[in-house]
Amino acid sequence: MHYDKPLVAVAIGVLSTIPYELFTRLMLILGIGEYSLYQLDSLIVTINRPSLSMGIIISFLVGGVVSTVFYYSLKKLGPDYIVLKAIVASLLTWATLEVLFTATIEGKYIPIRPIDDYFVHMAGSIVFGITLGLLLNKYLFKNHMKNQ
Repeated sequence: MHYDKPLVAVAIGVLSTIPYELFTRLMLILGIGEYSLYQLDSLIVTINRPSLSMGIIISFLVGGVVSTVFYYSLKKLGPDYIVLKAIVASLLTWATLEVLFTATIEGKYIPIRPIDDYFVHMAGSIVFGITLGLLLNKYLFKNHMKNQ
């Protein structure tokens, strides 16, 4: 049976946002941070009204794109240390998006977030990277690991 590996990479990226969201929700329950992943992502579109459904759509799009770009980059970089590479890619994406978000929305349309929020999302990004790396390794690169 033939399947499209980039499509699987998109699905993995989408699924990898779920543990990230669960982590950020847990931190909110513990009183750390102000927005969960999906809430923060929804602000990109809604500006000042956090929306779970809009956040899911935006997060799934971003997760799918990041995963696909990462999958294609692994063809050049190789799949060795895939989890570590996924964490680095996730942190670079987080930093880039955080800078763009802070420059365009935060402080203008929503109040400046507490520093804890940045650390919660950075840690959540690590959760995303771990999940992404493990799933890509299991479903797209399993033959590579058997050959070593």
